[in-house]
Amino acid sequence: MKVFAAFCAVAILSACAANTVATRSPTPVQKSLWKTDNYRVPGENTGVLVINRDTGMRGAACIPLITIGDVQVAPINVGENLELHLTAGRHSLRAYPNRNCAASSTETSVEIKEGQATIYRFGFHKRSMAFTPVAY
Repeated sequence: MKVFAAFCAVAILSACAANTVATRSPTPVQKSLWKTDNYRVPGENTGVLVINRDTGMRGAACIPLITIGDVQVAPINVGENLELHLTAGRHSLRAYPNRNCAASSTETSVEIKEGQATIYRFGFHKRSMAFTPVAY
């Protein structure tokens, strides 16, 4: 019985230690969870910022709130994505952890170009949240 308990503990802990994996077909964040109507539809001089949340066990209990500048946009869960229509130019992209998350907030600067898509992965590296640009 002790061997079985030890096996279960190792299996559970190794799953938590696994790195997150890029999601292949993310589900959009439910519109009812959005905190703002900003950024939902394209406008004049806008580009698209897509944020895809990784899958995997690391950080699965953490559902961070995504903000653009000082505007709260929406929480993003594992395997979800946000598609934001932003004016061309530089924007501050942030993620703030919820209560279930021991990670600290993270921030990056994104450059949006008119009529183009900019794609970022959001996941966890070691004990930190991270935005990673995706090149297609």
